[in-house]
This record gives sequence, structure tokens and C-alpha cells, in this order.
Amino acid sequence: MKNAKQLTKNLIWVLPVILLSIGCSDDENDEIMLTPLEIEIDQLKAATAKYSDVGVATNEGFFDASGFVPNMGHHYLLPPRVDQTFVLEEPEILLYAPDENGVMQFVAVEYAIPIEDLDNPGSPPEGFTGSEDEWEINPNLSQWQLHVWIVKDNPEGIFSPTNPSVGDGN
Repeated sequence: MKNAKQLTKNLIWVLPVILLSIGCSDDENDEIMLTPLEIEIDQLKAATAKYSDVGVATNEGFFDASGFVPNMGHHYLLPPRVDQTFVLEEPEILLYAPDENGVMQFVAVEYAIPIEDLDNPGSPPEGFTGSEDEWEINPNLSQWQLHVWIVKDNPEGIFSPTNPSVGDGN
């Protein structure tokens, strides 16, 4: 009887600890199952979430450098960020598209890395982990560019340069 009472007493203390550790390991396994690319996208989303308000972007010095570009939106540029370096959490450009009421909605980011010699641009910048990112050369601006549709879903893919969901601005 004494052993049964002691066993019951021990189970009362041990069982919650076991259940808690099982619950924690499930959360850890969920995080472990994210790919490096998914982790980077989550980091980018967290770093740029504050820009859902275009006023925050303009207060930091971003300005509309393009006007509306069909299937992209307005390109808000922060010139001091335009350099030879890809910084995951600091894109050079934020993309906004007006909603049906004309209110600017944050839809994507764009990285812009200058190219010194367009005749010999070299390889695309090292960006996101893996080979899914689609860097393109913009010969008019002498830049490598990469769009990342982190807010507005893009049926053509997260790294596609254009997004038909943005429309033509009309």
C-alpha cells in the first residue's frame, strides 16, 4: 500500500512535467521543419511589418521613385540603402499599390544592387538561401533587382518580378 501511495504521489508531480516537455518538443519540431528560405522570409516579414503604414516609410525617408508601375505598384526607395550589399532585413525599395479607395497598401519589397559594368555584370548577388530568387538586371538603372511579394500573394511566385494581382492601376 505504501508503494502504491508513493507511486501515485510521484505521478502527480512527474506527469505534468512529462506532458509539458512533450508539448514543448512539438513546438520545437514545428520550427525545425521550416526551411532556411521560409525562416528568411519570416525574418523579412517581421522586419518590414511596420511599413504596412506608408507614413512610417515616408517618415524614414522612403519616397515614391516611380509612380505606379503596372503589375508592381509604386516603388518607395530609400537611397542610403542602395549599395553593393544585400541585407535581408533592409530592402532598398518598398512596393505599395492603391486599394479601391486609393489608400496605399504595402504589397512587396525589392532589393536593388548597383552594377558597375553592365557589359560584365557578373553573377547575381547572393540573396536568399537556395536558387529560387530571380534576380534580374535593370539596364536603365544599372542594377540587379529582386522583388519579394511578402504581403500580396502572387500567382506567379514570391520572387516573380511582376504580380498580375496588382493590376494596371485603373
